[in-house]
Amino acid sequence: MTPSLRELFRHNLLSQLAAAGAVGMKPAALKLGLKAGGFDPVDQSLDDELQYLADKGLAAPMDKTISPELKRWRITAEGRDYAAQEGLS
Repeated sequence: MTPSLRELFRHNLLSQLAAAGAVGMKPAALKLGLKAGGFDPVDQSLDDELQYLADKGLAAPMDKTISPELKRWRITAEGRDYAAQEGLS
């Protein structure tokens, strides 16, 4: 993936997470949004990019008491600020 496409991929993820708000999103739902945006994500690329956004403080995995193996992701306050600055939300 080229750097420009990778940036669009990440922006797509942040836009989806911003729209989801406090409820967050499951990776499967994020993958559908990526496909709607013209991407063909594989699980590893999605996991890698979510981890990248987490490392940057823009997204975070949600703590779940019940079924913690079913991951959900949410946007952070820093992610909301970035999304607003970039016109993503």
